Parts: sequence; structure tokens; C-alpha cells
Amino acid sequence: MKWAISSLSFPDALQRKIEAAAAAGFSGFEIFHEDLIYSGVPVADMARFARELGVEIVSLQSLRDYEAAPAALRGWNVKRAERMLDLAAAIGARMLIVCSNTRADALDDPAQAARDLADLADRAATRGLSIGYEALSTGRHVRTFEEANAIVARADRPNLGLVLGVAHTVFAGAGFDALERLDASRIALVHLADVPDIRMDPALLSSNFRLFPGQGDLPLRDLYRRLAAMGYAGFLSLEIFNDQMRGLSPAAIAADGVRAFAWLENARADAREAVRSVAFIEIAAFDADRARIVALLQALGFAQTHRHRSKTVSLWRLGEVSIVLNEEPGSVAHSYFLLHGASVCAVGYLVDDLPAWLERLKAFGSGAVALAARPGELDIPAIRNVDGSQIFFLDAATQAAFAEVDFVALAPAPANPAGVRGVDHFSQAVEPAEFYQAQLFCRSALGFEKGGQVGLIDPHGAVQSRNMRNRDGAVRLSINASSAANSTTRRFLGAAMGAGYQHFAFACDDIFALAGRVDPAMVLQIPASYYDILALRFDLDPALIERLRRGNILYDEDAKGALLPALHARGERPVLRDRAARGLCRLRRRQRARAHGRADARRRRDAGGDRQPRHGLRAAPGRPRLVAVGLTPSRRRPPSPRRAESRSGSRRSWRAARRRWSPHRS
Repeated sequence: MKWAISSLSFPDALQRKIEAAAAAGFSGFEIFHEDLIYSGVPVADMARFARELGVEIVSLQSLRDYEAAPAALRGWNVKRAERMLDLAAAIGARMLIVCSNTRADALDDPAQAARDLADLADRAATRGLSIGYEALSTGRHVRTFEEANAIVARADRPNLGLVLGVAHTVFAGAGFDALERLDASRIALVHLADVPDIRMDPALLSSNFRLFPGQGDLPLRDLYRRLAAMGYAGFLSLEIFNDQMRGLSPAAIAADGVRAFAWLENARADAREAVRSVAFIEIAAFDADRARIVALLQALGFAQTHRHRSKTVSLWRLGEVSIVLNEEPGSVAHSYFLLHGASVCAVGYLVDDLPAWLERLKAFGSGAVALAARPGELDIPAIRNVDGSQIFFLDAATQAAFAEVDFVALAPAPANPAGVRGVDHFSQAVEPAEFYQAQLFCRSALGFEKGGQVGLIDPHGAVQSRNMRNRDGAVRLSINASSAANSTTRRFLGAAMGAGYQHFAFACDDIFALAGRVDPAMVLQIPASYYDILALRFDLDPALIERLRRGNILYDEDAKGALLPALHARGERPVLRDRAARGLCRLRRRQRARAHGRADARRRRDAGGDRQPRHGLRAAPGRPRLVAVGLTPSRRRPPSPRRAESRSGSRRSWRAARRRWSPHRS
């Protein structure tokens, strides 16, 4: 099947939409006639423009309220249709889309609808064009593809076919059980979109909340397999009407579209193409920020075990956790630091079959990053994340050689009395317009599965969150976004100048032992009222509550198990100042809870006050069996009102700089 995308899926001028689609790898493009109004390009030049970019104009959209109209309107309808056909021919389109009639006075007469479409198809044939008929969920009498297909069959014209609108089928309350009864040769085009599983007026949902495949809740992979089994080989066209996504750039929209198709086509990916675990975390930190990060790592028990052979890069380890501290001038990490401040600039993932991963990523053009590997050094493949950070992929052999080839050993691994094991989970903050984009990236590029979407209560506004995980749940990521101006997530985005990782949580054996080793001056104090109320929420021994109070450890539980998240790193010490370390140590009993401590998210934010602690510890449930410790490095402090005012005039240049480091640019 071939890939296309509709012009109304994009913001910006028509030319830039077509350029973005061509650059991303789409071979087809649909043009809504409204886009031609603002293009500023003569209609006659549009066909040449698209042809030079290697893009076929699949269709002109859309002729509306045409078939089965009252007799008084038929004369005007024919004139409109003739003009639309002339326009379709002028822009080089091969098809004119006709949508089912939505007028209140439309006739409930399938025979008349078939005669009107047959006449239109004959007029199109004189221009070498075809007609595609699509049922709208808002149609007066024709709302499903079965009803539309019956009219197409009755008209019986070789250049008249069915446009299968996936979203409209769902909005009409119909299903796809009748799909196998269709003649694949009669399907002229498939309009593809995903939708969230929410209750809403279908017209509003259709016009404002469509999503790319993989972002919503429809079983589109199954539909894709069924179309392939039928022998359909025509265009699949993405028709995404979403006001929030139109805030993204055309390049970002086109890249998401390609990722959506990659996700659809990768439905049969086997276990070789699965992320296994987090291999390492890379932090970009320079000058004074570097000292703060080192102090935090040492406080948590990490020690520098290796230094890079040729670069200002060090390797810090504790248990099975590896952290790379990158201070190399002129590196990709340095560029990320200049834009975002001290932050996690890369994550390395362990995979089983690295060649299979490289082929998979190549299929949808995930901005590969060219690294300056010197002779004798490992050249680890990397791609851009949605926040501009890097994602590395290592197999077992590469991971084993990672420290030995590129680094010089300095000291053995440090003692690990708390039993720190590995990364339990981590979180990423994104702009609201990037919320679904980040989810699609995780599903298509990393093969993650999607969990439920929930709302978190922040003292200053709501935060929407979605859990993503690999197949066995060993890697778990929460994607968070908020429109509330002063929420913790919103302030994090402002301080970090865009999306980024908020925290990492490390699994360990004994949260109480780990909490007791951290300097009390670095501990983020939990309000006393939290522990006063804790006995009302859970049936806990008073001695346990007192122990939790002394360690500033939170407690929560759900059906999956108990949770003891501990918060550390207040940042009062000069070494951290107001760039405080914050974290959450998660210690699980019996089963691993999947909520990531959401019930205590508000308490963590309350404890932080107006400050935005960004480093720290995380933990988890009941009897100390598994504990997690989370870390997020320091970000730049939010600008003062005066600095913010001075920067307001440069917002456009800042956005331009951010686009230069977007995941869609290599």
C-alpha cells in the first residue's frame, strides 16, 4: 500500500505542506480546495510544483451536498461539479472526492444518488479523472461505507470508487465486519485516522480530535492486515483534523505520519525488535552545573569508575546503573546543554538484534545522528527523540565492550549496601501539542506498548499522563503534559526551555537503608500533615508511619502492591542551591505497582513549594523487597521577570533554534 496525507492535517501554506510531506517520504498528497485560496501560487503551477518534488496529487477535496439533492438545486450542483473537475485537472489530481449529502432536504433516494454519481463520473471521464464517494458520519441518509458502496455498485462506472473513511465509520457507530465482503478493486482510497476512546459529540470529535494511527485507541493494525489480505494496494491517506496538533510544524506533522505508517507496517515485529532494558543514562553538565551533578551522584552512592580515552566524558556506576557525564566541548551533548541547561541529553537502550533495529529505524527516517567516533572507538547508532535528545541502541556485545573500548578504568564499582539494581521507570515532560507525538514515537520507534491515560492533580493545575512500557514491563516511561500555567510540569518546561526527562527511578533492595545514607540537608521535607492523615488512608502500624516520617518516605498502595516513594534533595545546601534534587524512591512488595506513585504526586509537588527540585530519589511498596530511586539532573533556573521580558522579542529565534535540534532534522 502507498502512503499519502491530506493538506488539512497540516498548518502553514500549501507549498510548505507539500514540501514537508515529500521530505518525510510520502508519495501521495490530497489537497483541500480551501488551501489553494491562501497558497499564493497560480493553480496551474501546483501540478508542476508537486511533480518536481516527486509527490502525486491523489485527490482534490471535496465536492459536498451533491448527490440526491432536490431538483431545484441540480442545475447549480452540475455547475459546481464542472468547476471542481476543472480545478482537479488543473492541479494534476487524479480523483475528485464527493462526500455524502448532509443537507436536511437531501432525498432519501439511493437510485437518484446513483444516477447523480454516474453522471458525475461520466463528466470526470472526459477529463481523465475518477470520482471517489465517501460516506460521512454526519450524512443525511448515507453514513456508512456499506451504504455508500451499494450506491457505487448501482451507479456502475469504471472510474467511480468507494472512499473508505475509517474515522467516519467509527463515528457513525458502525464496524468493519462487512469489509471482507467488499471488492478491493472498488476501493478508490482509504482515509485513515485514529481516535481516542472518549465520549463526545461525533461531529466535534471528527473535526478536532482525530489522531495519527498509534496515538488513539482504534485497532488499526488489525484493519491494516485485513486490507492487505483483501489485496488492496492503493493509497492509505492520513486525514488528521486536530487543532492541538496544528500547533506543530509541518515537518513534525509529516514525521509523525511516517512513524504512524511504520507502526502499522511493523505489526508482525518479533521479539528481536524489542527494547530490553536501559543500558545507560547520559547527562550533559558543564562548569558549576557539573559540580552539582557530581555532588548529587556521590550523595546517592555513585562513584566514577571510568574516564573516556579521548573526550571529557566520565562513567559513573552504582549497582547495575550506568551514568555517563558528558563535558566534551563542541559535542552534541554540549549543544543540548546550551539550549536546555544541565540535563539528561541521551538514553541508551539494550536490544537483542541491532541490525534488525537499524533496518526498522531506516524504514521511517527517524533523524539519525552522526557521531564523531574516533578511530578505535565504538560507533553506537543513535536517533533524535521528540525533545531533541539522543537515543542510543546497543546489543549485548556493544554493551559489554562499552566501558572497555571507549574508557579507561579508574576504580572498581562502589559498594552497594542498598542493593541498587537498575532503572525502574522514568518520566518525560512535553508540551501539550507534543503529548500524542511523544506517545507515537515510543510506539513506532521503540516498540513500546501504551497504558491508560490519567489525570494527575497538581496544586496549580491538572497534568495529563500516559504510561508507556516495553513488552515485559522492564522499561517504563510516563509522558506528562500540562496546560496549567504554574503547574510543576509547566514550570519544568519553562525552566528547561522545552521538553525533557523529569526524573529517573532506580530499583533497589532496601529503601530505608538508602534514605538513611543521604545527608539530611539534601532531603526534601514532606509536610507533617501528610503523616497525620496517612492512618486515615491505610491500615498501617503506627511504628511504620513513624519510620516513614523520619525518613521522609511516602506510602501508597493499589491492587498491584504497596508503594513507598521517598523524596530527597531539598537543595538547601550551597552545592545544590535552588536547583534542588528531587526524587521518589519506590519500594514494592509482591507485585510491581504500575501507577508510578500517582496518588502521591500532589504531595511531592506540595513538598517542593515554589521551588522546582529536579534531582533526587524515588521508591516503592510494603515489605522492603524492591526499591526505586529516581534522578533528574538540574535544569536552568526560570528567567526573572526582567530577563523574561528581554527575551520576549527573541521567542521566534528560540523556536527556530529548537526546530534545528528537533528529532526530525538529522
